[in-house]
Amino acid sequence: MRSFVAVEMPGEMREALVAMQVGLPGRHVPEENLHLTLAFLGEVEEARLQDLHGVLSGLKLAAPLLRVTARDVFEGRKPVLAFATLAPDPGLEAARRAVRQAARDVGIALGRERFRPHVTLSRFGRGISGRDAERLAARLGPVAGPVEGRAARFGLYRSDLRADGPRYELLAGYDFD
Repeated sequence: MRSFVAVEMPGEMREALVAMQVGLPGRHVPEENLHLTLAFLGEVEEARLQDLHGVLSGLKLAAPLLRVTARDVFEGRKPVLAFATLAPDPGLEAARRAVRQAARDVGIALGRERFRPHVTLSRFGRGISGRDAERLAARLGPVAGPVEGRAARFGLYRSDLRADGPRYELLAGYDFD
């Protein structure tokens, strides 16, 4: 089962993130799918996910502050997605380390990756046209005004890839302290 662990966006932040999608080209991420990934697990057996659930249920993690600072695209000749950048936060870093350690403790191999806290806003598929690139450039950069909230929950998700975009199913949710 393709899976990941992610922070759920607080309601007021979800609304602000949806507003940030206005004017972005591509396929917008549905509001209910907006999240911040702590650990992408890849294909994992259901029994191993049950083991991970047991460990995640016992974690006591402080609720991180989530603060959007900018909109950006992942670099490349043809960007494939736009995202909202989140500011570094010690609670967020601690949550990521704890979740990744929990996954390793139950035998899930994780790739090495730099943590760049973000929420995907729009996917462009195979890239974007010149006109869409102009529209996109006008929507990128620093965010005016505070867009922030305290995370309340994180979850273990299943991800199914479909032609019309990924579908996420919450398998288990966990409260931050």
